Amino acid sequence: MTNSVESIVISLGNEPAEALGFKTEDQIETALIPLMADAFPDESIDL
Repeated sequence: MTNSVESIVISLGNEPAEALGFKTEDQIETALIPLMADAFPDESIDL
């Protein structure tokens, strides 16, 4: 019996906007700003 090992490579951040449900990267950034503000309340996050 042979054991096989598969490597699963997860590439986060390289998905096209459409794969995430957005039409443009600007839409992604607009959606992320409030989330980043919640995660980093002491930081100033501007467009």
